[in-house]
Order: sequence, then C-alpha cells, then structure tokens
Amino acid sequence: MKIKCKKSKRFLCETNYDEIISALDKYGIAFEKPLEIVVPCRACKESEVYHIYKDHYVFKENRKK
Repeated sequence: MKIKCKKSKRFLCETNYDEIISALDKYGIAFEKPLEIVVPCRACKESEVYHIYKDHYVFKENRKK
C-alpha cells in the first residue's frame, strides 16, 4: 500500500500491512485496532498521521514538526 501526502500529493512511504495481518491470522491472532503511523513530509513541512487498516488507510491529522 503506497501512502501519499494529502497536501502535496508526494509519495511518503509504502507499507506491507497485508503481510503482517496474514502472518497474525496464521497463528490465530485477531488484530482489530488500526496501526497508527506518523510520516514526515518534506514538501509541506508537517508530519501526517494515518490509521492503516487491512484494505485501506485513513488520514487522521497534520502535526507541526
């Protein structure tokens, strides 16, 4: 899953969250909470907070550096 900055539309990072979920499912562990990541953007000079789910991600907020 590729994540882009909401303001500048620049590429920020790529996650393999699906592999983590499938590895946990293999051991019978249910992961129900979203993974929260904070990624700094060089273009807009802010850190963006995202909640990562199994099939999608949701933008939560911008934080000043």
